[in-house]
Amino acid sequence: MGSENNISNADESNRMWASASFVGVLIIIGMPLWWKTTEVYRVSLPYEKISSFKPLSHFVTTELKVLANDDATASKIVSEIQKAFAESDIIKIKIEKTVMSERQQHILRSVVDMEKAVEELASTLDLDQENIFHVVQKKSLSHNIWVGNERIMFFDDEKASETIVKALDGWIYQTSVLRGARSDTPDQARSTRFPPESAYHITLSIVHPRPDTMQVVWNAAEAVEDYIGSFVDELSSLHNFTLKSQWLHLLDFEFQAREIKEASEWGRHFAVRQDRLSLLLTRLEERAATHVSELSTINLALYIVPCDKAPIIIYDNEGRKNPLSIQAFMSPKWGGVVIASPPAEQCSQQVREFEPSVGQVMGAFVSHLRELLGITKKDAIEGAHLEPLRSVSPRRWEVDALLRIRTLEQVTSAERTLQSLAQLLEEISNIVINDEVGASIAAAVSELEAGAGEGAGADAARAGRAHAHAQRAFTHPSLLALLYFPDDQKYAIYIPLFLPIMFPVVLSLRILLLWFMGKPVHKEKTD
Repeated sequence: MGSENNISNADESNRMWASASFVGVLIIIGMPLWWKTTEVYRVSLPYEKISSFKPLSHFVTTELKVLANDDATASKIVSEIQKAFAESDIIKIKIEKTVMSERQQHILRSVVDMEKAVEELASTLDLDQENIFHVVQKKSLSHNIWVGNERIMFFDDEKASETIVKALDGWIYQTSVLRGARSDTPDQARSTRFPPESAYHITLSIVHPRPDTMQVVWNAAEAVEDYIGSFVDELSSLHNFTLKSQWLHLLDFEFQAREIKEASEWGRHFAVRQDRLSLLLTRLEERAATHVSELSTINLALYIVPCDKAPIIIYDNEGRKNPLSIQAFMSPKWGGVVIASPPAEQCSQQVREFEPSVGQVMGAFVSHLRELLGITKKDAIEGAHLEPLRSVSPRRWEVDALLRIRTLEQVTSAERTLQSLAQLLEEISNIVINDEVGASIAAAVSELEAGAGEGAGADAARAGRAHAHAQRAFTHPSLLALLYFPDDQKYAIYIPLFLPIMFPVVLSLRILLLWFMGKPVHKEKTD
């Protein structure tokens, strides 16, 4: 009897130690191993630094040099400019006044032609320095002020101070556009231009719906190089550009035009409402395939109208006819389209051949590019003369203004991107933050901190790097890996897996505790 009890106790002891070993392996090894292998990898981020960013506090810095015939005039002009921009929170101007030398005054007195005067004066002034503008006195002007293509403005006398301030605010520094670049809500200029990027594709598409009925003579590659290439070369300090051209045949579009009789060479024209033209962009997108690139593409399209639908005239939504000789329209953040109708004389011939005017077509495209890249139209100012553009190249002070706008836009965009990303990563704890994302965020924060206090215009290259790093982190594909895998779904997967295993383990813990305490594990049966 004693031998049977010893054997029974030994068997029970073996079962208990086996259960204890199973529980120990599960809790001490299994649970930590499961926890570690299912842990989301997250690099430490500078959340406090990111939260301290204030996008609405940024401003740009610039320099202004005032040159006059005497100190009193120079002081008066400087005083009026300082008074006008003293409370501006968007631009800080460092002003330097100088009395012109006898040689400079002689040049301005003896040379009547403005462009020639600028060329002569350039030998005594450094007009090649970016972000530095000159306000120079020149007597006997036909207007209060004169502004050309170089970084210089001529004014008549101190009575022109009010006009000078208006021109600096509206044309040269464009403070309203700067505020739109910094604001949370985009203004009209920001809604039109492409978002800041390091590089763009510019694609010119010649759309020829009926190549069997008419031959079009057009050297697309040469036109792109001569006009678009010359324009973007001046913006190489801001962006890199890739120029392309292509022909799209048999892409016909139903304009739903309304025929209107008139006394002209054709005896008619076809009226197309402007709101109908947006559907043409959809057709062009389908065939042009410009959306396959990672970089943004600025689309330029020349649509050749077949003879049986020519000429096409664009009407606005209020029924007003386009008064210009060339029919063109622009779509914000997309590109521009020129609709070229062949002349009636060409369509009446047996062999039809049409050569669109290169100057008119490419001039319209350059005008579209100016707005799409951020060079705004200049409103007229009373008493101020703005010299018309004589080439496709932008004015040099327009490039400076665009540089300030883009720099401010990149800095504020980088900070808002980082703050949005940091908020997202804090709220959703199971998003992976790998080393590459962490490095991009750290690099963006470092670039923004390095430029703090200098003004957004201090270093455009630094702003560009910060923006590029922030965008790279925000769009990194690893952030989407567990974005839609919240905790409740995780528990829904793991609970059915572990509950059947853990339930007997939890029940056996009670028996193990009783056994270790020396208490009876099984209740004795009683009669």
